[in-house]
Amino acid sequence: MVRTYPATANVDTSAQAAVLDAVDSTYSLLYFDTQGICNPIRDMLALSGAQWKQLFPRDWENEDRADKESTPFEVMPVLYVHSKDGKETVVIAESKVIEQYLANKFGFLGRNNYEQVLVNSFVFSTGGLWDDLLYGGLNVQAPPEVKQEIIAGFLAKKIPNWIRIHEQHLAANGRNGHYVGDQITLADLRTDAMLRVIQRFPASAELLNAEKTPGLVKLQEEINAHPKIAEWRASELARSLRPSRQFPALPRASGTGIHDRKDNQ
Repeated sequence: MVRTYPATANVDTSAQAAVLDAVDSTYSLLYFDTQGICNPIRDMLALSGAQWKQLFPRDWENEDRADKESTPFEVMPVLYVHSKDGKETVVIAESKVIEQYLANKFGFLGRNNYEQVLVNSFVFSTGGLWDDLLYGGLNVQAPPEVKQEIIAGFLAKKIPNWIRIHEQHLAANGRNGHYVGDQITLADLRTDAMLRVIQRFPASAELLNAEKTPGLVKLQEEINAHPKIAEWRASELARSLRPSRQFPALPRASGTGIHDRKDNQ
């Protein structure tokens, strides 16, 4: 059986809410030793200055399913939010929910409800391409030649279309490196993660460059130049994360942990 959430019917959940809202909560992030879908999550943890730890599954593909069944939906990532005293832990599943929680808590959704709507419009636009590319292309179970044909289709149509549209929106905000306002938001981080995937392909140099896509180039420059992002990406942990599980594993960074299949306190 999966790890279900505590009952909430006729139950006071203020203690759990207090853990999520507390400024001194700590975090444990359960995921593979890869970048990808967790890039915005790790970036926000770095930008916020939060205290957090990377956890890896013991044996995700094991037939006993112990790792999978210790999560709410048998998927990763999972974020464990701990109270300062370590007595309470709240479990957050699903990457998009984790992103929204952290972005809301740490101010990466804009300054008001209008800006939040704008930020999330860009987030979910990019998320649509992300899901299509990963689950309809990079991770599809097919012979190599078929897979290459599928990816070629993305590079010929879907990705250029996304680039064209998002360049227009970035231009409308003055090409200052941000979709909304003049500070980093979840929209910027989600797009940066998408660009880092696209840039794995040799064709990316033709698709993404200062002449054709000045807005997207500026966006990446702004993120890479942020001192906290630069510090995080130069860290031992960040450098130990491979682009995907299709790449050879790298030595584990110090300070990481193994999923205890409980609350990882």
